[in-house]
Amino acid sequence: MPNWVTNKVKAPQEVIQAMVSEEGRIDFGKIIKFGGEFPWNGVSVDAETAAERVLNLPLNSHPLVGSMQKSSRDRVDVSKLSDESFEQFIQMLRNHRQTGYLHDMDFARSAWGTKWNAYESRVDGPESASFETAWSFPEPIFLKLSSMFPEATIELNYADEDIGSNCGTVRFKGGEAIYRDESAGWNSMSGADRERWTSFAYEVKGWERDQEDD
Repeated sequence: MPNWVTNKVKAPQEVIQAMVSEEGRIDFGKIIKFGGEFPWNGVSVDAETAAERVLNLPLNSHPLVGSMQKSSRDRVDVSKLSDESFEQFIQMLRNHRQTGYLHDMDFARSAWGTKWNAYESRVDGPESASFETAWSFPEPIFLKLSSMFPEATIELNYADEDIGSNCGTVRFKGGEAIYRDESAGWNSMSGADRERWTSFAYEVKGWERDQEDD
């Protein structure tokens, strides 16, 4: 399971509405859309491995991970894929030919800066919204949104469930991040900074200090 990052956005009403789908949810696809198709709820690992082998995609730069990827690719057999996995495999090849990405999750990691779409999203008011993302805040989404509304100031407060780490405030305007105040790595922070960012993260998360260990 990922670490969930809480994102709280303040922006003019038109900016907030640009993120909201017809169903009333925050949808990153409204800002940066995947140009391919992938009508399945999950990704077949064997299909993905087969597609990576056929396309000769680069191995992970980490030696151990890259070695494991190579071993998986050497073992995969397209003829032994299930019917659904084979259909996914074919669609991944089509997607890569059209978009450069195998599937929507592959696209999201690169184009959105997070693994999945917004989770548990809420429009809290005309000029505010909140949602959860996996592992990181979706910076590319806010850069694009800011370029769509260059005169607007968009402020994001975010906090990881790893309290005190991976949290901060970023402001966007004119398609750029114009202000950043973000936590450093936990081990490199002073005691005062740890306390500051711990308090900040609890506030963004909406948690009471006694609910979690410091």
